[in-house]
Amino acid sequence: MTEQMRENENTSGQTEQKKPDGLANYYKRSAYGARVAFFVTLVLLIAFTVFCIGFYKDHITSDNIRYFFKYIDITSADNIPSDAEITVSEGENASYIMLYNDIAAVSDGGISLYDFAGNKLYSYKYSYSNACAVTNGKSILVYDSEGTGLSIYSTVSKIHETSFDYEVKSACMNKLGCFAVINSEKTYRSGIIVFDRDYNEIFRWMSPDKYVTSLDINANASKAAVSCVRNENGSFVTDLIVFDTSTGEKEYQKTLYDSMALKIRYAGNDSYICALTDSALIFYDNKLEELAYNSYNPSNAKFFKDYDNCFLIAESSSLAGSTMKLTAYSYDGDSMFSVISENGITDAVYDDTTLFLLTRETLEVYEYDGNAQSGGEIEKIGEKELGIQYKYVKTDSYGRYIIIGAKKAKRGLLALLLEEQLEN
Repeated sequence: MTEQMRENENTSGQTEQKKPDGLANYYKRSAYGARVAFFVTLVLLIAFTVFCIGFYKDHITSDNIRYFFKYIDITSADNIPSDAEITVSEGENASYIMLYNDIAAVSDGGISLYDFAGNKLYSYKYSYSNACAVTNGKSILVYDSEGTGLSIYSTVSKIHETSFDYEVKSACMNKLGCFAVINSEKTYRSGIIVFDRDYNEIFRWMSPDKYVTSLDINANASKAAVSCVRNENGSFVTDLIVFDTSTGEKEYQKTLYDSMALKIRYAGNDSYICALTDSALIFYDNKLEELAYNSYNPSNAKFFKDYDNCFLIAESSSLAGSTMKLTAYSYDGDSMFSVISENGITDAVYDDTTLFLLTRETLEVYEYDGNAQSGGEIEKIGEKELGIQYKYVKTDSYGRYIIIGAKKAKRGLLALLLEEQLEN
């Protein structure tokens, strides 16, 4: 009996000794697992960082880092009232372009970027004789139409700058960041040069007898559409040409007699080509087969605007009166809607289904039902009286708008404008 009790005591002691060893092994395995998880996370983080550096290498500069630390704000607070005057004016000759949700002010002396609170995010100086700008929404390309300079800016800094041997008559840029310019060479009258997103030249075409008046490239820069003017028997003749930039071959060509093309562009996910001449707005498919022809009076035309889903033309009803008509066309040639203003039309912005119309006295907001096939219905949903005359209206993706004059600017919120409309 005594021996059996001793054996039980020994067995119990051995069990008690094994318990600490099992617990130690558990913590050891847990620590090893944690180290592995940490190592894997670190490797993934490094891989992600390397990928981002490679993918966004064109946007990572010392200026980017400097502006990031200069303007970093973990509170992201904007204490300015929704309806408030702000400072974004660069003078009467400046033009304004939306870059993401910021406003780029382009003048002959430089470019400045402002947020909707009126804070200046950056400013670059240059000396252009006649600064012009185009944007793809992510970057803005500024060129000197009477000089040789060209520069590209992101939302945080200048990312590219170059110059050409001859004047840059016009330029375009697609969503990827590829761009093209109208330029020239010795013994040639005019031509185009196409660049990829890394600023490498991928296509060049020069003509000894044609003047290129406009150009556009498609979504991946595999096609370039140009409009050219030449002389034939003493009359102007316009040639519309589509090039394959990979082979350099002319794929399609269309000739317009007694007409001068002012602008050409791809639209509708490259399904359509729109050509604006000195007397008509002509819509083609991407093989230059005509779909629709809409004439206008060039003496009455005030401005043209093109968007992803429509083309706007503003015309005065008469040479002496202040009544003006804004017409929107879809890129298959259908007339979407028309708006008439007795106060004239200074500027307009069309965003999805909302039209902002800036007149000499008011800012008017319209909503379009989007049914172009049935003629469409457009309804005024808001109006704001203005104390002074403004020149431009711009909008962002947060439902905000800004109206810009020669000496001051004022921002507002669409929801607040509609709420005030309901109260009145």
